[in-house]
Amino acid sequence: MVELVIAEVRRSILDGSLPPGAPVSIAELSARLKVSHIPVREALRRLEGEGLVDLRPSRSAVVTSMSADDLSNVFRLRAVVEGDVMARAAKLYTDADLKRIKEAFDTLRIEPGDDAESVSERHVRFHRLLLAPAATDWDWRLFEILWQAGQRYLFLILGESAQRSLNDFQSEHKGLLDAAKARSPQKARKATRDHLASGVQLVGSAFEQHSR
Repeated sequence: MVELVIAEVRRSILDGSLPPGAPVSIAELSARLKVSHIPVREALRRLEGEGLVDLRPSRSAVVTSMSADDLSNVFRLRAVVEGDVMARAAKLYTDADLKRIKEAFDTLRIEPGDDAESVSERHVRFHRLLLAPAATDWDWRLFEILWQAGQRYLFLILGESAQRSLNDFQSEHKGLLDAAKARSPQKARKATRDHLASGVQLVGSAFEQHSR
């Protein structure tokens, strides 16, 4: 039941159905999902740990706010953690790994009619494959939190501006693909840092335009 509530609320936040600042009522969720208040409270506590909601003492929660500073902080942490893991993964890639990474890269091209959820799933898969050979359980826990925080911004802008603002979405990941092919820890770390610095500008610019 807890996982059911988490999935429902997280999806609503990421796709914008629950915008920043929107109230999340424990009573309403319990009634709609036909579960008791206990799993709802636990689900909201876990979502608070992911940075998606802020709990209130009045048996409710609100969706956390979004800002350029928040986006920058998320990507800064990603650069540190992912850069380290991809540098270690670079030495472990097999030919089969690189084939899967290239296939995932090919799916990052945004086509007319693509929805935000589909693009996000393909995006996460590409990054997972880059990191998988070296990532530990603790790495994955951190990645999930950071990726979900970043996805909020991606979801917010994809629906209305994918073709205008993110037409270079695939090319923004080319450096990561090249670094993986080179199997170079140094290139992997640099490509991760460059990719995320560029991502802050790309997504941040679109987010600011959306917020006006």
